[in-house]
Amino acid sequence: MCRQHKGKFRSKAHGQGKRWQARWRDPEGRQQTELFARETDAKTHEIKMRSEVDDGSYINPEGGEVRVGEWVTIWMSGLKFDNPRTLQRYEQRMRLHVIGTPLGKLKLKDVSATSIRDWLAGRRELLEDSTLRLVFSNLQSAFDLAVDDELIRKNPLLSRSVQAVRPRRGSTTAKELTVTWNDSEKIRAELPDRYKALVDSGRGLGMRQGECFGFGPDDIDWDHEDGPMVHIQHQVAHDGPVLVFDNPKGGTEDDPRDRWVELGDAVAEALLEHMEKYPAIEVTIPWRTRDGEPMTKRIFFYGREKKPIQANWFNSYRWKPALAAVGFIKPLDPKKPGRRWEKSRDKMMHALRHLYASMMLDGGVDIYTLADRLGHADPAFTLRNYVHRVAGAGSKVRQAVRSMYGRAA
Repeated sequence: MCRQHKGKFRSKAHGQGKRWQARWRDPEGRQQTELFARETDAKTHEIKMRSEVDDGSYINPEGGEVRVGEWVTIWMSGLKFDNPRTLQRYEQRMRLHVIGTPLGKLKLKDVSATSIRDWLAGRRELLEDSTLRLVFSNLQSAFDLAVDDELIRKNPLLSRSVQAVRPRRGSTTAKELTVTWNDSEKIRAELPDRYKALVDSGRGLGMRQGECFGFGPDDIDWDHEDGPMVHIQHQVAHDGPVLVFDNPKGGTEDDPRDRWVELGDAVAEALLEHMEKYPAIEVTIPWRTRDGEPMTKRIFFYGREKKPIQANWFNSYRWKPALAAVGFIKPLDPKKPGRRWEKSRDKMMHALRHLYASMMLDGGVDIYTLADRLGHADPAFTLRNYVHRVAGAGSKVRQAVRSMYGRAA
């Protein structure tokens, strides 16, 4: 028998479920309701909602019903970039690391600091800090918009507990080089002949990988007044599965971000030797997007099919096997070499660009000139990301102090 309901027997569901309803009217006069399991919770919530309506701090609970994945998609629809592929990169990152995760299935109103911390912990196992920092920043902006649109009261990513564990920039600019000159020589030796001079383009000209793939003989001015110079003005990029020519990273039609870099004798010799074995070919691919106007250009580096190099293929089947051959990484599954490898982000072709920067600074090139040669608009970015410790730095400090005192005397 049930003591509360005399003469009736209790069923298995007795006392379970949300049987108490809180009712109130929103600022527009529309009746709102929410169910609770306990009467006291319903009354407390009803009082709270009516108080917020009175003091103007009311947030419609229905707004928070939107799923995180759906809201992130809405947030991205309002983004505008000069280069359409920038938006594609945003969409890819958010689709893989937010929309397609358990966090993406939560309702906005149900996202707590704990759920964000759990999401961060899971992503840290998959992403480098630099990428996770970008994803976190994008997600924070999406939640800022939800707050501005009054779908939720506050941004859970701004809570103190989340900010304490969010991905941060490195606290120091001085880092060890991940690929030294001797390392680059070993990697070069393991690459097939047709790709060896890519190493020289990276470490001798400071090119990004896509710029190396788009590099051709027409980009060299042998008769420049300052000596042989390379005009870095194109890269091979991806628009989805389609390879395209584009400006260097960050370039637009109005600001192409092209640059000139000195061509040293050793690099020139390596390129000339390469051209003797593998003459430059003329290829035609779209400009900037898969639907762009066809662009024809001569390039130094190409595969056996005489097509521009596809970065993912090159990294998996040429660069990483070379890293493995010199002992830098191992395949995760020895039975499937070239498929899945240990993490090696800091030893990919981009490391050659860092090697170039380190050698330039070690040779006395100032940071402003180096930033220009690397194509950085802000020398501070170069300092944060491309300045590394150099061998024998202690003796150089001593020599500099002796020289300073000698001049003063």
